[in-house]
Amino acid sequence: MLHKLFHKNFLIVLLVAMGVSACGYQPLHGNRKTAQNTKMKNELARIWINEIPDREGQQLHNELLNLFNVKGRPAHPKYKLKVSYNESTSGLGIGKDEFATRANMSVSATFHLSGAVTFSGVSQSVVTYNILTSPTGTEFAKRDARKRAIENVATDIHRRITVHLLSAKTEQ
Repeated sequence: MLHKLFHKNFLIVLLVAMGVSACGYQPLHGNRKTAQNTKMKNELARIWINEIPDREGQQLHNELLNLFNVKGRPAHPKYKLKVSYNESTSGLGIGKDEFATRANMSVSATFHLSGAVTFSGVSQSVVTYNILTSPTGTEFAKRDARKRAIENVATDIHRRITVHLLSAKTEQ
């Protein structure tokens, strides 16, 4: 009895797996070396990323370069990406001495892709860090929070542009 139940469940799982693979489903991010994946990476590598002012903007710019232009800046860009950076911090978790013990850092970036295809959007990330009694410790916590937020925003921009370009290619 148990043996038959195992075979039945195995058959159901096998049929579902075959059905999903036959429908053309494939993950957006992965290490599969398909022609379409290679083509999209080459397309993304043709995006010129404009400079972003200030130190935090440079950090976001560098993260975007790491995601889009793995082999360096494109010689003949097909697209231009313009990004503006904004950051704000608000205290929360007020202690007995009426000083904040935690803070929220909100990072947002407005982006506009122009060229063969246009696309705009806003990407946001909110991270929290502790406000310590040591100013140096607080500064390091704040830097780490900023780094995490910038990585989140850069990854979101990359993902959204990738999805947009994929959908634009399938419509053509």
